[in-house]
Amino acid sequence: MILGPPEQIDSATRAFCATISPEPPLYVRVEPVRGAKPAYCFDNSVAQALRHGGSAVYGWAIWHWPGRWFEAEHHAVWHTPDGDLLDVTPQAGDPSRILFLPDPSAPYDPATFRRNIMAPDGDSAAVREYIALVAARGDITDRYWEPGMDVLPLFSPEDQRRLDPIDARMAELRAAFA
Repeated sequence: MILGPPEQIDSATRAFCATISPEPPLYVRVEPVRGAKPAYCFDNSVAQALRHGGSAVYGWAIWHWPGRWFEAEHHAVWHTPDGDLLDVTPQAGDPSRILFLPDPSAPYDPATFRRNIMAPDGDSAAVREYIALVAARGDITDRYWEPGMDVLPLFSPEDQRRLDPIDARMAELRAAFA
Protein backbone atom coordinates (compact mmCIF):
# COMPACT_ATOMS: atom_id res chain seq x y z
CA MET A 1 0.00 0.00 0.00
CA ILE A 2 1.27 3.47 -0.89
CA LEU A 3 -0.59 5.68 1.57
CA GLY A 4 1.21 8.90 2.45
CA PRO A 5 0.79 12.65 2.63
CA PRO A 6 -0.67 14.11 -0.58
CA GLU A 7 2.09 15.40 -2.85
CA GLN A 8 0.20 18.64 -3.40
CA ILE A 9 -2.90 20.39 -2.17
CA ASP A 10 -4.88 20.11 -5.39
CA SER A 11 -8.62 20.52 -5.98
CA ALA A 12 -9.38 16.88 -5.09
CA THR A 13 -7.47 17.18 -1.82
CA ARG A 14 -9.18 20.47 -0.95
CA ALA A 15 -12.59 18.98 -1.80
CA PHE A 16 -11.98 16.00 0.50
CA CYS A 17 -10.77 18.26 3.32
CA ALA A 18 -13.79 20.56 2.91
CA THR A 19 -16.09 17.64 3.77
CA ILE A 20 -14.39 17.45 7.18
CA SER A 21 -13.46 20.97 8.29
CA PRO A 22 -13.81 24.51 6.94
CA GLU A 23 -10.17 25.21 7.88
CA PRO A 24 -7.55 25.12 5.10
CA PRO A 25 -5.15 22.14 5.08
CA LEU A 26 -1.45 22.88 5.47
CA TYR A 27 1.81 21.00 5.42
CA VAL A 28 3.43 20.50 8.82
CA ARG A 29 7.02 19.35 9.33
CA VAL A 30 7.46 16.05 11.14
CA GLU A 31 10.11 16.36 13.86
CA PRO A 32 9.60 13.52 16.35
CA VAL A 33 10.78 14.42 19.84
CA ARG A 34 12.80 12.12 22.03
CA GLY A 35 10.52 9.73 23.88
CA ALA A 36 7.50 10.36 21.64
CA LYS A 37 5.54 7.19 20.96
CA PRO A 38 4.11 6.36 17.53
CA ALA A 39 0.29 6.60 17.44
CA TYR A 40 0.20 8.73 20.64
CA CYS A 41 -0.02 12.12 18.94
CA PHE A 42 -2.39 13.57 21.54
CA ASP A 43 -0.15 12.65 24.48
CA ASN A 44 3.02 13.64 22.59
CA SER A 45 1.69 17.07 21.57
CA VAL A 46 0.35 17.91 25.03
CA ALA A 47 3.57 16.75 26.71
CA GLN A 48 5.64 18.90 24.32
CA ALA A 49 3.45 21.93 25.09
CA LEU A 50 3.79 21.35 28.84
CA ARG A 51 7.59 21.12 28.52
CA HIS A 52 8.18 23.97 26.09
CA GLY A 53 5.04 26.12 25.97
CA GLY A 54 2.54 26.46 23.21
CA SER A 55 -0.40 24.11 22.86
CA ALA A 56 -1.74 21.06 21.09
CA VAL A 57 -3.79 21.69 17.96
CA TYR A 58 -6.39 19.09 17.00
CA GLY A 59 -7.53 18.08 13.59
CA TRP A 60 -6.77 15.43 11.01
CA ALA A 61 -3.70 14.01 9.29
CA ILE A 62 -4.62 13.66 5.63
CA TRP A 63 -3.29 10.63 3.79
CA HIS A 64 -3.60 9.81 0.10
CA TRP A 65 -3.13 6.76 -2.07
CA PRO A 66 -3.21 8.32 -5.56
CA GLY A 67 -5.94 6.83 -7.69
CA ARG A 68 -7.32 4.90 -4.71
CA TRP A 69 -8.48 7.02 -1.75
CA PHE A 70 -8.04 9.86 0.68
CA GLU A 71 -8.05 9.15 4.40
CA ALA A 72 -8.28 11.49 7.39
CA GLU A 73 -6.92 10.30 10.73
CA HIS A 74 -7.74 12.21 13.93
CA HIS A 75 -4.46 13.82 14.91
CA ALA A 76 -2.73 16.46 17.01
CA VAL A 77 0.33 18.60 16.38
CA TRP A 78 2.25 21.01 18.57
CA HIS A 79 1.71 24.75 18.19
CA THR A 80 5.06 26.20 19.27
CA PRO A 81 5.36 29.41 21.31
CA ASP A 82 6.75 31.00 18.09
CA GLY A 83 3.55 30.17 16.21
CA ASP A 84 4.81 27.23 14.12
CA LEU A 85 3.08 23.89 13.87
CA LEU A 86 5.22 20.75 14.27
CA ASP A 87 4.25 17.11 14.25
CA VAL A 88 6.27 15.72 17.18
CA THR A 89 4.95 12.16 16.74
CA PRO A 90 6.91 9.54 14.75
CA GLN A 91 5.03 8.61 11.56
CA ALA A 92 5.05 5.36 9.61
CA GLY A 93 7.35 5.65 6.63
CA ASP A 94 9.18 8.62 8.21
CA PRO A 95 7.70 11.37 6.04
CA SER A 96 9.36 14.79 6.38
CA ARG A 97 5.94 16.41 6.46
CA ILE A 98 2.26 15.59 6.79
CA LEU A 99 -0.80 17.35 5.49
CA PHE A 100 -2.68 18.58 8.55
CA LEU A 101 -6.28 19.76 8.57
CA PRO A 102 -7.04 21.82 11.70
CA ASP A 103 -10.51 21.13 13.07
CA PRO A 104 -11.65 23.06 16.16
CA SER A 105 -14.77 20.88 16.25
CA ALA A 106 -12.68 17.72 16.80
CA PRO A 107 -10.79 18.12 20.08
CA TYR A 108 -9.28 15.06 21.67
CA ASP A 109 -11.55 13.38 24.18
CA PRO A 110 -10.20 10.10 25.57
CA ALA A 111 -13.77 8.85 26.00
CA THR A 112 -14.61 9.38 22.31
CA PHE A 113 -13.30 7.26 19.46
CA ARG A 114 -13.14 9.00 16.09
CA ARG A 115 -12.99 6.75 13.06
CA ASN A 116 -10.78 7.53 10.11
CA ILE A 117 -12.70 9.20 7.31
CA MET A 118 -12.22 7.79 3.82
CA ALA A 119 -13.29 8.87 0.34
CA PRO A 120 -12.39 7.48 -3.08
CA ASP A 121 -9.92 9.23 -5.35
CA GLY A 122 -11.56 8.46 -8.64
CA ASP A 123 -14.44 6.26 -9.66
CA SER A 124 -13.20 2.72 -8.99
CA ALA A 125 -15.89 0.26 -7.95
CA ALA A 126 -13.24 -1.82 -6.14
CA VAL A 127 -12.14 1.21 -4.09
CA ARG A 128 -15.74 2.06 -3.21
CA GLU A 129 -16.25 -1.56 -2.13
CA TYR A 130 -13.08 -1.47 -0.01
CA ILE A 131 -14.18 1.72 1.75
CA ALA A 132 -17.62 0.18 2.41
CA LEU A 133 -15.92 -2.91 3.87
CA VAL A 134 -13.78 -0.71 6.15
CA ALA A 135 -17.00 0.92 7.40
CA ALA A 136 -18.74 -2.45 7.88
CA ARG A 137 -15.73 -3.74 9.81
CA GLY A 138 -15.77 -0.62 11.98
CA ASP A 139 -19.47 -1.11 12.70
CA ILE A 140 -18.53 -4.43 14.30
CA THR A 141 -15.21 -3.59 15.95
CA ASP A 142 -16.00 -0.10 17.27
CA ARG A 143 -18.36 -1.61 19.84
CA TYR A 144 -15.34 -3.22 21.49
CA TRP A 145 -13.38 0.00 21.86
CA GLU A 146 -12.78 1.32 25.38
CA PRO A 147 -10.88 4.44 26.49
CA GLY A 148 -7.18 3.75 27.01
CA MET A 149 -7.27 0.44 25.15
CA ASP A 150 -3.86 -0.46 23.71
CA VAL A 151 -4.60 -3.92 22.32
CA LEU A 152 -7.39 -5.33 20.24
CA PRO A 153 -9.93 -7.33 22.19
CA LEU A 154 -11.03 -10.85 21.51
CA PHE A 155 -14.19 -10.66 19.44
CA SER A 156 -17.21 -12.77 20.21
CA PRO A 157 -17.45 -15.92 18.06
CA GLU A 158 -20.46 -14.40 16.28
CA ASP A 159 -18.62 -11.17 15.50
CA GLN A 160 -15.51 -13.07 14.42
CA ARG A 161 -17.67 -15.06 11.97
CA ARG A 162 -18.97 -11.73 10.61
CA LEU A 163 -15.44 -10.28 10.37
CA ASP A 164 -13.80 -13.25 8.61
CA PRO A 165 -15.40 -12.72 5.17
CA ILE A 166 -14.95 -8.94 5.43
CA ASP A 167 -11.25 -9.38 6.23
CA ALA A 168 -10.82 -11.94 3.43
CA ARG A 169 -12.42 -9.66 0.84
CA MET A 170 -10.40 -6.67 2.04
CA ALA A 171 -7.21 -8.73 1.63
CA GLU A 172 -8.25 -9.70 -1.93
CA LEU A 173 -8.89 -6.08 -2.82
CA ARG A 174 -5.60 -4.88 -1.29
CA ALA A 175 -3.74 -7.52 -3.33
CA ALA A 176 -5.49 -6.32 -6.48
CA PHE A 177 -4.59 -2.69 -5.69
CA ALA A 178 -0.87 -3.48 -5.50
